[in-house]
Amino acid sequence: MKIIANPRAGHGRGEKNVAQLARIIRRRGLDCRPVLTEHPGHATELARCAAEAAEARLVVMGGDGTVGEVVEGLVGTNTELAVVSVGTGNDVARSLGLPLNDIEAGLDLAISGSAIAIDVGRERDRHFISVLGLGFPTIVADAANRARWLRGPPAFFVSVYKGLYRLRPVHLVIELDDQTLELESVAVMIQNTPYTGGGLHMAPGAEIDDGLLDIVVVDDIGRLDLMLNFPKVYRGKHLDHPSFKLYQSRTVRITSPEPMPKMFDGDVIGSSPLEASVVPRSLRVVVGPSSSNGG
Repeated sequence: MKIIANPRAGHGRGEKNVAQLARIIRRRGLDCRPVLTEHPGHATELARCAAEAAEARLVVMGGDGTVGEVVEGLVGTNTELAVVSVGTGNDVARSLGLPLNDIEAGLDLAISGSAIAIDVGRERDRHFISVLGLGFPTIVADAANRARWLRGPPAFFVSVYKGLYRLRPVHLVIELDDQTLELESVAVMIQNTPYTGGGLHMAPGAEIDDGLLDIVVVDDIGRLDLMLNFPKVYRGKHLDHPSFKLYQSRTVRITSPEPMPKMFDGDVIGSSPLEASVVPRSLRVVVGPSSSNGG
């Protein structure tokens, strides 16, 4: 079984994780072949090769960005994806009930777990498994990716407060299946999973196999108001605030007066306009017996 491993995942811990993975494989005599990614997009190339070779199951060890790259190569194929989550956010694993930052437990599940079919989001020619963000989420993701002295949820928590000075509303036109919104907004999160941002319970009711995207829109909220209410997002209680609104739709189209960066599964790539849709049950993912596919 092939394991795609990102030696740069986890803010400097990637090489240590790869070394630990190698020790576990040797100690247990596992029939696993680690392959290290060498550049952005390499994981997608490796995943496509695995799918073309009709490999039954492919393991990825890394963070949400690396998982997203592998998804790009596997969506729509019969190759199953198993995740050993050792990144900064780990929101894909968190949403699927997989082990977090535990290589041995993650590898055990990757070998013995069963696969379920889940939805994947698509934005033009790129897919996302967890979240597609516009506005403030791109600022936070960029800051968290640059952080070197924090990892995991604390990196995102600190990045939110560091990025508050760049918070500004933008006039957006958001077209959903059955309605059009025109408003001033500081953030839009198009969620396929319940979690984002290292444990933020952004879309508490999101189910990863219901054929719908959960869209969280944050209106023109002030810095102080956001700062005071941000901790509620970890508990999924933010939707009680009038500036947070949740919609469900199979398609989403967003236009803005000026291009805005887009965030795919934690990586900032491209800019608006945005045209997203759900690709129902187009990816097979390995989970454990107690894993749920919703919030």
